[in-house]
Amino acid sequence: MALSANELEAANRSEVTALLVRAGYRVYRPEADVGGEDLVVRTPTGLLRAVQLKGRLTVDLERYGQSGREIWMLFPECPYAPDLRRSWFLIPHTELFKWMKVRHGQAPKWNDKWSVRSISGDQREFLSAYQLHETRGSDA
Repeated sequence: MALSANELEAANRSEVTALLVRAGYRVYRPEADVGGEDLVVRTPTGLLRAVQLKGRLTVDLERYGQSGREIWMLFPECPYAPDLRRSWFLIPHTELFKWMKVRHGQAPKWNDKWSVRSISGDQREFLSAYQLHETRGSDA
């Protein structure tokens, strides 16, 4: 039986929270999702980031490109599958949006938003600098 949208979001949040902690981040969950802020993370260097968690690479200028504040997008490389260890990416929406607009801005359905189910080779190359990597071991 397939997971509901809420169950899938909860599972994704749990999966990536564990990865963020192992990568040296601290993860905080706001009481309410206001302005696209699903999580707040403290980076290993101590900076705070407002984060929108997605199940896929997504850009949306109207929702996440608000002037004066920077939402970071957090998403996996592909949909969940049992026995698959997915890569996750954490990138400023502004940077991701600019890159995606160059590649998809002329598409009929662009409309300053775009979403892809799985990361392509050229997207992976661009996103490699934003991939989360474990820096701490696990006792599990």
